[in-house]
Amino acid sequence: MISKGRHTPDFSQIFALTQDDHQILSMRGLNADAQDAVGAVYAEGRSAVQTGRAKDFLSGLDTQSLSLLQEAASLAEPVDVASLSEEGAENLLLAPTEAVDLNGDGMIQTGASLGFQFPPVNASPELRAAWEKTTAGMSEGDAATLALMIGGPSVAVDGSDMRMTDFSGNFNWNAYMKQMISANEAAAPYNTAQQTQKINDQLQDFWSALKDQGVA
Repeated sequence: MISKGRHTPDFSQIFALTQDDHQILSMRGLNADAQDAVGAVYAEGRSAVQTGRAKDFLSGLDTQSLSLLQEAASLAEPVDVASLSEEGAENLLLAPTEAVDLNGDGMIQTGASLGFQFPPVNASPELRAAWEKTTAGMSEGDAATLALMIGGPSVAVDGSDMRMTDFSGNFNWNAYMKQMISANEAAAPYNTAQQTQKINDQLQDFWSALKDQGVA
């Protein structure tokens, strides 16, 4: 189970697909040859991503290569380069375990698809380690549910705005986790006792891991 999430790319290293990248691509239906092929596209487009020219690079690719990138990113629709943002273009050219959040809104655009990421792509090694420790024994579904609960978007009272929590800087994790646990207790009448206890245990485990890493 891959629970590490996507992280900011390290351009100082020679690019190669990691074991996690291969596992994700395999889960998305790419055989070994297709993985090698898309890995070659990622490697070739690396400098374009680094210099903010991902859209230009994508514009020069043939239909087969764009289709391969679509499959590797698990996108439902074919890639329409002209309509992409630079962030959407760059994330298409990054490996499955990598991502950038160019506008800092906490959302990750890959191609035309928009999703959230927790831990954030720019998360500290300590936060990422706490998350990996917490989710190590979880199912994919439980890890995704917990990620959405902790790091998912919140909507303004009038429904006009969707916001992501900014976990950077001196974020107060102790206050935040207390709030999460209290919210779970408040929702107890709407859940089974087993579900309430399960969520509480997961939140407590994450809080403990944050403390172990010196984050909380």
